[in-house]
Amino acid sequence: MIPLHLVTGFLGAGKTTFLNRLLRDPALAGTLVVVNEFGAAALDHRLYERLDGEISLLASGCLCCTLRGDFVEGLGALLARRDAGELDFARIVVETSGLADPGPILHALLADPTLASRLRLASVVTLVDAVNGVSTLETHGEARRQVALADRIALTKTDLADPAPVRAALGGLAEVCDAAEFGAAAFLETVSRPPTDYPARAAHGAAEAHVFRSATPLKAAALVRFLDLLAAMAGPRLLRVKGLVATDDAPDRPWLVQGAQHAFAPPQRLAAWPTGPHETALVVIGEGIASPARALWDALTGAVAPDTPDLAALADNPLRPRGGGLLG
Repeated sequence: MIPLHLVTGFLGAGKTTFLNRLLRDPALAGTLVVVNEFGAAALDHRLYERLDGEISLLASGCLCCTLRGDFVEGLGALLARRDAGELDFARIVVETSGLADPGPILHALLADPTLASRLRLASVVTLVDAVNGVSTLETHGEARRQVALADRIALTKTDLADPAPVRAALGGLAEVCDAAEFGAAAFLETVSRPPTDYPARAAHGAAEAHVFRSATPLKAAALVRFLDLLAAMAGPRLLRVKGLVATDDAPDRPWLVQGAQHAFAPPQRLAAWPTGPHETALVVIGEGIASPARALWDALTGAVAPDTPDLAALADNPLRPRGGGLLG
């Protein structure tokens, strides 16, 4: 599985400058950078310095507008060239257009069978600039989606403006750091640690973010039913699911679970727990899904209130939405 890192951020956030600096580090040798831009004029790829990696440009439009065409087919073509020995890369970095919504992008990566079998989503890094970040989040829905789906948020232009207001606007959405202090080691790390805390609502009401926890290992089959039902019930309102889950068959080796909308990557069994509590923590990010998500989680963990169904009853309900879930 080839790790893929998604770098996003609104127009002018400094994505190209950020990646140019990172690409100078020898640790990122063998990185294939895929650049996507909005509109017909392709310019950003000329700003990248030719180092040990190779630059590939997809310039026929915004990623979120051409997912089933250029993006999926373009990544497939790059993998085919790698298989043929024409390209040699250890990882892929996708820089999205500043106007791209990462949700459909993540969905495409997880839903396409070829990409899902070859690529592993390692992290989503969103850049927010300290100068215009607050106004951008207030004005543009794309920017709010970008930060809502981030594993890490890197603040740029902190030498030009006090980052405190934008940090407050982000409200603890994800791990936030100064982009100037964001090195190659942190960038390459697969994000497998769920946050210790999450706000009840993302920045400016972009989405709801909830962490579901369990100190008791879950049954693997019940976990699959939970994810399948959550995806089927929430549909496109389910923006992202991510976290570590302990199951009773091997509680010392957690599953890394990642999903976007109704598509889920095959869960990855880790060799051991990362630093931190050895308990299930699953982050669910979505729009208007708090009640059904909580009901399903309570059913999964056995914390069912009186006069409410358990997970088996929910799963066997002939009236529940069918299709599009974890199992298809």
